[in-house]
Amino acid sequence: MKKLLVIVGPTGTGKTSLAIKLAKKFDGELVSADSRQIYIGMDVGTGKISQNSTRLPDGQEVKSQNLEKKEGVWVVNDIPIHLYDVISPDITFSVAEYQQLAYEVISEIHKRGKLPILVGGTGLYVQAVVEGLKIPKVAPDKKLRDRLEAQPLSKLFAELERVDPKTSEKIDKQNPRRVVRALEVFYQTGSSISSLKDKYKVNFDTLQIGLTADRALLYKKVDDRVEFWFKQGFVREVKNLLKQGFNGNLPSMSSLGYRQVAMYILGKIAEEEAKQRIKWETHSYIRRQYTWFRKNRGIFWFDIVEPSFQEQIERTIQNWFPQ
Repeated sequence: MKKLLVIVGPTGTGKTSLAIKLAKKFDGELVSADSRQIYIGMDVGTGKISQNSTRLPDGQEVKSQNLEKKEGVWVVNDIPIHLYDVISPDITFSVAEYQQLAYEVISEIHKRGKLPILVGGTGLYVQAVVEGLKIPKVAPDKKLRDRLEAQPLSKLFAELERVDPKTSEKIDKQNPRRVVRALEVFYQTGSSISSLKDKYKVNFDTLQIGLTADRALLYKKVDDRVEFWFKQGFVREVKNLLKQGFNGNLPSMSSLGYRQVAMYILGKIAEEEAKQRIKWETHSYIRRQYTWFRKNRGIFWFDIVEPSFQEQIERTIQNWFPQ
């Protein structure tokens, strides 16, 4: 059975940096499982490596000559990271589309005799690939979405609890796009999104590694990272996107970080307030990520503050993937 290594965990745990090191050791290639890193031109605020940067926010050195951008893939220190820069920020991109792209990329990596390493913090993306979720193929309905998005999130979630209680128990109730999508599927099909989901047969021998740390430490790391992003040109990046016509109504531009920076650029809030809002909302996002991943009992967790955590992970992988 073909192998699939998975690296998950909340924001700030250094998943990509670790995955690059593991790819070097185990002859692998990375597949990004991040719902924002798919967008072209959204580099700084999505945690991708800035082309003008010489280091990652966690301190890993990346010299400019060791970073190459290609369509759909970046190459960092000779390690490909797939599913970066897949689509323009004004294009709607579904979980089902991501899933199929990921399967295609993973298949190509296997054909090259390499180890695919799925890495990211978007839980639904990871679950869709690992568990083979069959995502309902219901096309977006702009008029319906506009009507739903005009309503308070609390009202939308109450409606979802009424029509699809099973999905309401699992969904990120603070993510309006997820709630709107679940209601959109119900209103268009007459069936709950949970009843339409089935699973593909996934023929992967999967090892799932989770990175964790004390939340206070993670909050400090992401706060430092926000400051780093602003120094590395986050505001300039968002200005360029706005000039290209990518406005705040797009799902891509309403995501964490980009929404707050756009508000600052438009004069609605001060720069320091934008930073603070990003920090607080990222803390909240970390809590939601933990809630999601902790439901998966198949993940082997490692604390990044342990001095030997990387060696422990490598031993775990070697037992599963002897070379």
